[in-house]
Amino acid sequence: MFTLDDLRNLLGARPFVPFRLWLSDGGHVDAVSRELVFPGRRFALIGLLDPGAPDMAFDRYATVWYLHVTRCEMLSAGAPPFSPPSGPSEAPSPTRT
Repeated sequence: MFTLDDLRNLLGARPFVPFRLWLSDGGHVDAVSRELVFPGRRFALIGLLDPGAPDMAFDRYATVWYLHVTRCEMLSAGAPPFSPPSGPSEAPSPTRT
């Protein structure tokens, strides 16, 4: 069963990866930012963004009872944990004299 600790683990991921919670009624709720998720002991409130709005303010929210979460799906891959940064290295390269 999905729990508050499961939600805290998803929200605490660095970097944050957006996720989808699938519910027992077949519906789902997307968490696109950790700032829009408000965990409670038995349920969470998740802010629903207006796709046409340029900001992160929300007017609607979904109440997600942990009891009804059937699975979690990550919406974007993100960087693997403990992977080296991409791009040129900032460490100085050794030179021979």
